[in-house]
Amino acid sequence: MEIHRADKAYRNRAVLLLAGTAVLCLILLWQLNLWLGHVTNELMVSDPDTVRRWLRILLSALGIGLAIPAAALGVSLRKLGLTSRIEGRFPPREWKTWRDVRVLRDAPALLWARRVELAGTFALVLAVALVTWAALVLWRFG
Repeated sequence: MEIHRADKAYRNRAVLLLAGTAVLCLILLWQLNLWLGHVTNELMVSDPDTVRRWLRILLSALGIGLAIPAAALGVSLRKLGLTSRIEGRFPPREWKTWRDVRVLRDAPALLWARRVELAGTFALVLAVALVTWAALVLWRFG
């Protein structure tokens, strides 16, 4: 049984990046809460056209903002699945892991590669659906 060894430096960098991202998200959520409170107070005394314009911008930005990471995840998963399928092993040789994992070969590796590619395709379809939703919001509230 072949073992794909973990990259400890990669694991340490990833943990630090995740911790930094979590702290940044907490700060951004706090600021978002303050900003939305300000927007709510402003829109409560605004005319319906202003409210519709704000709603249009906020909902379309939400759709596009969620579509970007979904598309990036989809492309990354499709690339991982393709590389794994070409090499005939899962995980691919150049792929870094957090822990030691058993290497799959032949049919089990192809099965995992197809699952990963399917998940990537689903993420890309989700990204397209979110962009379509953002376009529909722009058209509907325009």
